[in-house]
Amino acid sequence: MRCIIIDDDPDMLPLVAALLASQGHEVDNASGLAELEREPARLDVDLVVLDYRLGPVTGIDVIRLLLMRRFAPSVVLLSAAGHESVAGAVAYGRSCGIPMLGALEKPLDAQVLLRIVAQLQASLQAVASEDIGEAMASGRFLLAYQPKLCLTTGQVMGVEALARWQNAQGRTVPPDRFIAVAEQDGQITPLTWLLIEQALAQQMRWRRSGICLNMAINLSPAVLDSYDFFAQFQRRLDAHGVAPTWLTLELTETRGIRDMARTIEQLKRLRALGCHIAIDDFGTGNASMLQLYQLPFTQLKIDKTFVSDCTTYDKAASIVRTVIELANRLGLDVVAEGVETHEQGRLLLAMGCNTAQGYFYSRPLYAEHFSAWYHDTVVARLIEEAPAWTIISPSLQQRW
Repeated sequence: MRCIIIDDDPDMLPLVAALLASQGHEVDNASGLAELEREPARLDVDLVVLDYRLGPVTGIDVIRLLLMRRFAPSVVLLSAAGHESVAGAVAYGRSCGIPMLGALEKPLDAQVLLRIVAQLQASLQAVASEDIGEAMASGRFLLAYQPKLCLTTGQVMGVEALARWQNAQGRTVPPDRFIAVAEQDGQITPLTWLLIEQALAQQMRWRRSGICLNMAINLSPAVLDSYDFFAQFQRRLDAHGVAPTWLTLELTETRGIRDMARTIEQLKRLRALGCHIAIDDFGTGNASMLQLYQLPFTQLKIDKTFVSDCTTYDKAASIVRTVIELANRLGLDVVAEGVETHEQGRLLLAMGCNTAQGYFYSRPLYAEHFSAWYHDTVVARLIEEAPAWTIISPSLQQRW
């Protein structure tokens, strides 16, 4: 397991480093925030052991750097500071989606730290095929919903339903650890139907409560290979009373298409039914220009890799601008993924992209939290009173 210890105490730093190294972990260490700002890639680890007080800054500043660089390692705080301050830092990290494992007081209880690290390591072990089957049977797969916003008006345009797995220990297993396994062993089809059922049921619950948003559902090409996919999908729409026009189906990996003719037929039938069809992560190699031409897409999503770099690197900005122009020429809606800063949103809007999603607006939220977020009176007032709105302010983002 890859770890970094961040502590300006010259006695504590080597002590914790030696403790973790003795358990076979790969250990890095830093004495403050400045060196990590120069080399942020060092934060791309599994575990951060973080001192709360780091001279003129605090652990919260390090957490903000993690968020800015889109790293989400587990974090353990070490501190001799007051309990209230440390508890506030833990709460802040958790509210931002960082897995905060808790806070340990100095002097350090080595056994407690080792126990926490061992539990984390166990949760990071490779996902086995039988684990996925058991999780489906026990109802541990859920959906979180990330809003898509209009960059011109601030109006919430829709949501993307994203798979989440809460394991038996209460930790979230990220999709990149189980989706590939499910695709390899054939479980992606039952998993997809399970999540589609959840999404359709939630769509109808929201409609009845006045939340009328388009919902995007991710589809693996392996699911489209099923000869009866269209019939099964339509049967589920009818059972839940969901109109096809309320949905966008996002094709997550076009390189995985085995039978192009069948996929084209399935997607054309879905399009004729009224569903919107999106090509996901465009520009990363997962989606080719030929498939963009062959398949009946109505929406193109710019991969977050380019969005995150568009205000820093001219080449990334040029790629984003070119993709937006291409989408506009083809008559496709364009959505930018992974917007994390005010500057990125403003640049995307100037380039002609009108819809975006990302942590700057909201992290993915479970249904009950999304409903509260959506009905927030600040959002309602913002949309009603500020038609010239261009992008949500950081102060409002912190409130959410």
